[in-house]
Amino acid sequence: LLYFLSLPPQKFGHFCDVTRRIWGEYEFVRRRDSTDEDQDPVLVDVNFSKDSTDSSITIANEFRIEQTINSRGRMAHKFRVKHRGERAILKLSWTPVDRLPESAVYDALKAANIPNIPSIIDSGIIVKNSFGYRVEYLLIEDCGVPLVEYLQAQLTLGIDELSDIAASVMSQAVECIYSAWNAGILHCNITADSVVVKDGRVAIPDWGHAKFAKDCAVDVDTLAAKWLFDKNKVAGDEDCDAPTTVTPLYASIPVLVGATQRSIVDDVESAFFVAMDALYKLQVDPPVVGMVGAEVGGRKSLAFMRAGCMGHYRYMEAVGVAKCSELFAWLTDTFREYLFVRNGEYIGRDLAIDPEFERTVEIQQLERILEQIKERVFGESPVSNTGKKQSQVGKSSTSAKALRCSKRLQSKKRRR
Repeated sequence: LLYFLSLPPQKFGHFCDVTRRIWGEYEFVRRRDSTDEDQDPVLVDVNFSKDSTDSSITIANEFRIEQTINSRGRMAHKFRVKHRGERAILKLSWTPVDRLPESAVYDALKAANIPNIPSIIDSGIIVKNSFGYRVEYLLIEDCGVPLVEYLQAQLTLGIDELSDIAASVMSQAVECIYSAWNAGILHCNITADSVVVKDGRVAIPDWGHAKFAKDCAVDVDTLAAKWLFDKNKVAGDEDCDAPTTVTPLYASIPVLVGATQRSIVDDVESAFFVAMDALYKLQVDPPVVGMVGAEVGGRKSLAFMRAGCMGHYRYMEAVGVAKCSELFAWLTDTFREYLFVRNGEYIGRDLAIDPEFERTVEIQQLERILEQIKERVFGESPVSNTGKKQSQVGKSSTSAKALRCSKRLQSKKRRR
């Protein structure tokens, strides 16, 4: 990447396999071409220097955020950096030009006022089209660490308090997913890395696999003109390529077996497994890769094992979660019914067998669950549902108990 970033922008090329040795100071500046009055405003140049400046970003391999990439035709590298003295996340993405730019998704999320979305400090396109690929960069606020790491940093707390925090985080993640879906935006790749926490605040980053629904509430035409993509081509490719752009451990059962159409239920199912996986990792020694079944080879095998576990009346123990609080148990029981029960019948095995099996969205049921969460998880009085997009849950987007736990830990650290 150092080699490519130091080249003139028009020669910047593929960086999938050349970014393991990178260091230096970089400036991402808006491209200015006096000979072209119609220069696209999202295009940027990259300036490299060994000396730090007020606007430069230090990139070094030791600050790389390691994460598993399970996508065909995509590559992303993330670094913890400092920008103007503040911590931030730099994300560099290599994406086919007929896919949706992540920056465009963040613009849509901001326009729709979706809760729990990271603030974007800066973003742009370094390469518009090189052999059918674009190179995009995002400078994002540092929103913390994945849920499991957040919980592992607070092991002085009991499992009940830790699982209450997990319940709060899962609730906020689902609220974000629901609000985005109301605006016509699906995340499509909820993983442990895309549910992060900092000081009790939950954020949902990594919208690089997102798709716009045909009835998206935002102005897609304006976004397409700004971010240089064909909205019709993007929608078609995202649908047909959906099964290849997921992290299997957290993917929904239908996506694991090849379903090409997604809905909000798939994203909620992924958030469900993220929370279960975090608690599982707190209760095993030594730590392992993921929940029971993660080591199973093949997506279909994982789907069948997961369907079997979810169909068991002691399903949490089946996936390795031996202990949890009453609140977390209520929340997972509630979402398990929403995800895997229709008309009183368990449908997990149908989902694992038939990729075309239609799992209804049941949006009214989900909205009732979100109202119950406001009361039971966040202590808010229930309100009547008017069909409008719900606001961010909780005054500070976290349950009172989770805040008390977090503040208690911070107080202990200060005393040390």
